[in-house]
Amino acid sequence: MTHSITALPSFSWRDSRSVLLLRDSISGSRLLSLHAVLMMAGFAVALLLMQWDTRMIAGADVWHKPAKFFFSLAVQFATVAWALSLVPPDLRSLRSVRIASVAMIAAGWGEMAYIVFRAARGEASHFNQSDLFAQIAYALMGIGALTLTVTAGWIGIVLWRQRGASLWRMAAGLGLMLGAVLTTLVAFHLSNHAGGHWVGGAATDAGGLRLFLWSTTGGDLRVAHFVALHAMQIVPFAALSGRRSVVAATALAVVLATVALFLQAVWGIPLFTA
Repeated sequence: MTHSITALPSFSWRDSRSVLLLRDSISGSRLLSLHAVLMMAGFAVALLLMQWDTRMIAGADVWHKPAKFFFSLAVQFATVAWALSLVPPDLRSLRSVRIASVAMIAAGWGEMAYIVFRAARGEASHFNQSDLFAQIAYALMGIGALTLTVTAGWIGIVLWRQRGASLWRMAAGLGLMLGAVLTTLVAFHLSNHAGGHWVGGAATDAGGLRLFLWSTTGGDLRVAHFVALHAMQIVPFAALSGRRSVVAATALAVVLATVALFLQAVWGIPLFTA
């Protein structure tokens, strides 16, 4: 069965509220949209600091990680807000959805507060077990990361339950659920890997792939984590086809790609060589 994209209210050009994705996001959740904008402001500040602060951590600018996380969280908040615009107001106002949204925001800012704190001190935030405080903070970061995926997954379930009425609801719900599950599985292994995110190569981001800094000398678990996380955007994008079969095929492709990239990293094989 196929579904016409133009028949979906959220994407009708005759509806002024749907002309821009930003307007859809605000319609879905003003709170999440506001914090997406604030995260983008943090991203801009981190980029500016990268131009001024020359300190390095493991071969990467100290503000590279904060910039990356600010941007990633902005995208997640905006994605979830947009997804909520696809369901009726009574579903958006469900107590569980409101709690999930607030928990997601709180976890996101908690993560960023610690990452920025460590960056300002020129210290690593992830895999830092140097003292008792660092060990406790790292454990709390794990809880925060799990909160970010679980809350996104729950909102995905809310949309999935309404999938029969809209292809976009199906795609957005599936993307959020799949992204939550895959990201949690990869992140669990990543957080417990003794060598950090590097496997079999040089334990440094120096000489890594441009922009992402993924290792070019060995395996890098961040590649699989990246694809898993962005299932939240990749799967909904497939709804542009207007076909449920394409959405399902895209979801399967994301799963297979995540597994393949995870195994590649575990085997110490770089995505690209220098």
